Amino acid sequence: MIAKEFEVFLTGYTDHFLVPAKDLAIVVGTHNMDHVLLLMMSNGYSRIPVIDKEKRYLGTVSISDIMNYQSENELTDDALGKTDVALAVSDIIETISPNASLTEIMHKLVDNSFLPVLDEETQFLGIITRRSILKAVNALLHEFTEDYDIVSKS
Repeated sequence: MIAKEFEVFLTGYTDHFLVPAKDLAIVVGTHNMDHVLLLMMSNGYSRIPVIDKEKRYLGTVSISDIMNYQSENELTDDALGKTDVALAVSDIIETISPNASLTEIMHKLVDNSFLPVLDEETQFLGIITRRSILKAVNALLHEFTEDYDIVSKS
């Protein structure tokens, strides 16, 4: 359990946690894998969200997912490049709702570098990154005593 005072402090940073979908590299499931690989490699991304045309979340895809799909289906590079990325989507990344608790977010970020945020209709809203949480924790470590006194129980 997160100490109440820490949670109150960190909650002041929640506006900075979410990276909105409009600010992210996202692909639609019908995009071909050539396009997706080019986008990922030119931007240095290891994994990106995939949505459908109605902006519903399908999962994520990594270069490894694409290469595994190619190998499992014995596709040539040319055939792979023309294939819809939705076929290689993975659902290994856990998702959260916009009203997830700080505890839930922190637990899930231990094993994931980012968490897709979905509304109740699975609309993709954006991501919360481990980096954004670490920035808030850094602020906590450096600024907490400006607003709070720390007193030993003993």
